[in-house]
Amino acid sequence: MHGRTPALVSKDGPHGISSRWPSIGRFVSVDGSTGEVGDDFAGWSRRADELDPARRAVGYAEWADFWEWRLEQRAAELAGDRRKRHLVATWTDSMAYCCRRSAAWARGEDPGDWIPQHMRRPDLTAEGRAVVAEIIAELDARQTAARQLAMAG
Repeated sequence: MHGRTPALVSKDGPHGISSRWPSIGRFVSVDGSTGEVGDDFAGWSRRADELDPARRAVGYAEWADFWEWRLEQRAAELAGDRRKRHLVATWTDSMAYCCRRSAAWARGEDPGDWIPQHMRRPDLTAEGRAVVAEIIAELDARQTAARQLAMAG
């Protein structure tokens, strides 16, 4: 699972995955005992060029939907960790955007110019800046405390 925390399946259940995303279903797995969802996007990507363009387009569109669904499934897990939530949301947006562009290319469409994430999702950019400011403030506070401790010792 590439080091990511797996999502948990909710209403879809283990059998809903392959019916919800029939083109990519065999590359998405659900642990029946825990409900954790894993994926093999890399495996699908290695085989994508073997598919006819229409099937490749459908597959990429399903992956975009899957990534967004997976983020929704992790809402409770990520609610208590602002930094992790931001990283996962940013990654998810990038994956969904790339997959949708790839689907357009596979359909023979021009997806248009690349739109950088900071322009597509200014909300993610603002949250990223807030997270960085929070981290810097914490580091500054630690450094100040360490200096005070060293001067007192």
